[in-house]
Amino acid sequence: MNRHAYLIMAHSHFDFLKELLLCLDDRRNDIYLHIDLKAGSFDFAGFSQLLSQSGLFFTERLSVSWGGYSQIACELLLLKTAAGRKECSLKTPGAVQSAGRPGSYAYYHLLSGSDLPLKSQDEIHAFFEKHKGAEFIAFDRDISRQTRERISLWHFFRESSSPLAEPADHALTVLQRLLRVDRLKGSGIQLRKGPNWFSITDELARYILDREDYIHSHFSHSVCADELFLQTLAAASPFRENIFDEEGKTGSMANLRYVDWERGDGNSPYTFQKNDRELLLGLPHLFARKFDRNILAE
Repeated sequence: MNRHAYLIMAHSHFDFLKELLLCLDDRRNDIYLHIDLKAGSFDFAGFSQLLSQSGLFFTERLSVSWGGYSQIACELLLLKTAAGRKECSLKTPGAVQSAGRPGSYAYYHLLSGSDLPLKSQDEIHAFFEKHKGAEFIAFDRDISRQTRERISLWHFFRESSSPLAEPADHALTVLQRLLRVDRLKGSGIQLRKGPNWFSITDELARYILDREDYIHSHFSHSVCADELFLQTLAAASPFRENIFDEEGKTGSMANLRYVDWERGDGNSPYTFQKNDRELLLGLPHLFARKFDRNILAE
């Protein structure tokens, strides 16, 4: 039986998070959950009793800042925990038995706490069995100067909550442009970009984890580099030939996730409503975001 690991980053809307976990509750799945430290208290005991089939594991908690390296650190923490390279700080009472062997997963799926699967677990597992070995990572076609500057310049204030952080980062960016600072010069990095949500094999997951020091060296003190590091490493790796759709010919099917940016507010995607239910259920995608309640089960 091919087991799958779901890696979930959550920071709010915990009643909805329960709905997501119940949709993933299947004997073929284990779930690894990161709860943002800034979210304050969290009902670990209540969640620990929620599932009947999947193993549910909680990682240690990080304070994750939008655009900061902490987003990458959180993704790596989830991968390390699922791959058996880091102990969970808390577990469900039955998780050790039901989870079996950490790291023995056919696929690792990164989701946010506002996602939902659009297909049944039987359909999802059948899809990945059919496409066994493929890597589902989405790529943008072009890299702009602003995108390159996310890591070619130093960004020291992304983890700060100070109202002065944004103007300080802007001033530092202008200064570095004048001084022709370029962290990428001589690095040989061929930068690639795309959405940070993925479904990848165990082999690629371990390849990424083996390069954690490299990732920290080149992508720390950056801005929104969670949309850069995986694409950049995967495209330069032996796994490139396994990428399902590097050219983006299938659109958002490249990473199997449907996200509606057209109806969003410019900074975040549209939140699906009840009248979107038929649209969503008719899509070929396996997952969608974002939601604030489970409209698919109504």
